[in-house]
Amino acid sequence: MEPTPDRTRALSAARAHLDRGFRFEQGGTLERALEAYADALAASAMPADKAEARLRIARVYRSRADFDKSIEEARAAVRLADEIGADDLAAEAMNIEVGVLQARGHFDEAEVIAHTAMQRATSPRVLGITLQNLGRGAAERGEFDTADRYFDDSIAAFREANYDLGLAVALTNAARSALDRGNALRSIEIGHEGILLARRLNVLDVLLTTVQNQAAAFVAIGNLESAEGLLTEALGHFTSARNPQRQAECLEIMGQMNEQRPDPDTAVRCYVRARDLATLADDRPLIDRLTKRIDEISASRSAAEDRAP
Repeated sequence: MEPTPDRTRALSAARAHLDRGFRFEQGGTLERALEAYADALAASAMPADKAEARLRIARVYRSRADFDKSIEEARAAVRLADEIGADDLAAEAMNIEVGVLQARGHFDEAEVIAHTAMQRATSPRVLGITLQNLGRGAAERGEFDTADRYFDDSIAAFREANYDLGLAVALTNAARSALDRGNALRSIEIGHEGILLARRLNVLDVLLTTVQNQAAAFVAIGNLESAEGLLTEALGHFTSARNPQRQAECLEIMGQMNEQRPDPDTAVRCYVRARDLATLADDRPLIDRLTKRIDEISASRSAAEDRAP
């Protein structure tokens, strides 16, 4: 049956709103992205369109560290996808919840959902997204060889899908994994490639996440001047985008930078502010890491005072 003119117009309007929202989302204008995706939701009664809109709304809420709303919208997207048997769409929506759980430090729970999503994914693009999340979870647990296998498989899937945005994300995660393994120079090399690709695609959120990782790698090799310039750029973007989790991570790196100078007072101020933001974002691993560092600096000061004549 041919679509009616009214239905055709509705489908066209919904797609236009989704495309507009994606441009805003990738540009870091998250409030306008939410508005556009809400317009897409209202423009169509089709479950596939509504599922796509809710998936994207969930993704924006995740970027803003509004995790409860993100999970709510992601699960709504899965329900809508299930109504029409759209396994690939359901798997992509499930990956949004995986990302939220990882941000909260619930890596085992996230892995269970990711494996379910991998079984349901039917396209190389969504398979690549799922493999990226599995790789991230493995890296967070320190299982770097496993993480590298997932990352390599995801890159192959993204190449098959001709999904350059996925490749940019993969390079960002691979750079972070290299840094976590203690290979800062390799991290800088991979990150440089990721930055070039993200700039070409004009995806600011991915770009500035890669820039943030580059700053951490420069701190690790003692190049504080290069790190400071990158951090200023990244922190400005994530503050404008109202992303408390990324702001907290930038401030953590600033704290590390000030410890090297050495300026422990400024370092503690950075860590305390970072912990406040991490608490707002409900990022438990980051909260614990910052608390440990604040306590270590405090203990070091107390020991120095006890040794003083």
